[in-house]
Amino acid sequence: MKQAKWMVATLLVLGVLTYLWGRAPDKLTTDTPVSGSLNEVPAPADCELKGEGCEIAIDGLGSFLVRLPETVVPLEKVVFRVVPQGEAAKAVGEIRVDFEMVGMDMGINAYRLDRLADGSYREAVILPVCTTDRSDWRANLSIHSTAGAYLVRLPFSVDRSRPRGD
Repeated sequence: MKQAKWMVATLLVLGVLTYLWGRAPDKLTTDTPVSGSLNEVPAPADCELKGEGCEIAIDGLGSFLVRLPETVVPLEKVVFRVVPQGEAAKAVGEIRVDFEMVGMDMGINAYRLDRLADGSYREAVILPVCTTDRSDWRANLSIHSTAGAYLVRLPFSVDRSRPRGD
């Protein structure tokens, strides 16, 4: 009985991944062309990516407000937002995010964010499910601009033990 449940769960996950790959393969690529070096910027110590979000300051480029919704449920779409502040919006060419689970290989979870008319960037993302109730993640945010390419690693947690809507 347990084997049948695991097989059904595995087939369901593979089906979802196949569906996602077929609908938006350009959003799931990791081929980020970078000319020059990728400058790593430390994440703010008090960064709360979920909920209010956090502001990231990049010397020579400006600041960005980055956020996920307060509640992130695996296998459900959530919107990841990046809002360049002030003059930073003029210099940004492309923004991508790659989600990685700390201490676990969860496959490729990379997205290119769409630029909206107001200058902000957003994308609906889906995190894979993990068998543990709580999982620690990093959103590896890459910002490509006229001033260079920057990488910020933003930690956050997903807690599946909480009821939905909290």
